[in-house]
Amino acid sequence: PGKNDFSKSIILSGLMWFKLYLIPFLKYPANPPTVGDGETVVLRMVLYVSFIIISGIGVVVFYKISKKLQNNKKYFAIIGYAGLMIIVFIVMPDNPDEITAPMNLVNEFRFVSVLGVSSFWITVGILLGLFWKKFDSPNQYS
Repeated sequence: PGKNDFSKSIILSGLMWFKLYLIPFLKYPANPPTVGDGETVVLRMVLYVSFIIISGIGVVVFYKISKKLQNNKKYFAIIGYAGLMIIVFIVMPDNPDEITAPMNLVNEFRFVSVLGVSSFWITVGILLGLFWKKFDSPNQYS
């Protein structure tokens, strides 16, 4: 995707942000440290990381399958991934802890979390685009 290395890196970082952050965030949104029972920290972490792993592997698997199909069926990858994530949303349990903190505090924390992670992925995309050629091996394609 993209006409040059910079646009490729921006698109790639945007896709990574979407698949590895936004999709898991919709199921398990960020909460302030005081929200939740200390006894469920490990469970919540396992659920969140599992969701990220399933999302990331799902993207790769459906992309590889779509490349093997005739005419590189891109829609198969998109529909397959969406179907997988719908199933995962339904099957994986909800956050086990009740939110007892004021919702305005929780929502502000979530908003700042989205800004922080989004700025990280934007920075990764920009830096990768700027340094793409510098780290590209000249003998890679010969």
